Amino acid sequence: MQTTLKRALGDLVLAGIVTAAAVVLFIGARDLPPPRFEPLGSAALPRILGGLMIFFAALIALRALWQIRQLRPAEAGETGGGAAHPWRAVATFGALVAFVGALNIARAPFVPCATVFLAVTGFALSGWKLRALVVYGGIGLVLSFGLSQVLTNFLYVTFR
Repeated sequence: MQTTLKRALGDLVLAGIVTAAAVVLFIGARDLPPPRFEPLGSAALPRILGGLMIFFAALIALRALWQIRQLRPAEAGETGGGAAHPWRAVATFGALVAFVGALNIARAPFVPCATVFLAVTGFALSGWKLRALVVYGGIGLVLSFGLSQVLTNFLYVTFR
């Protein structure tokens, strides 16, 4: 199969998995109690996250279907020459396991853990470029601090 076709089919599989995960979020949010004091309630965040996941999965699926539709019949049978990078996937998965373990088991603070997680993930996925480590570290710091502020000040979620 051609590289574009492989990527498009992989995107369709990813969209399906993300949609299934969003359905699990909706099912889990259904059992959460209704709000008593806060305006949104505890089920608002999983529902918002599930909605965003489905929205972005739909965008990915539409783009993949568009790419498949644009392939000429001669291109569909050609083989691509893209190189696989399995160590990037292993590093990303390892960073995810370390991030969840640090938050859940070690009870480490959220902002530094999320910053390091995003920096390491971006570093691995960019092909081990030092510039990406700095850029994703900065993005991770801004996003994790912003998310921490929203969760603690607006949704009243505590991290300890």
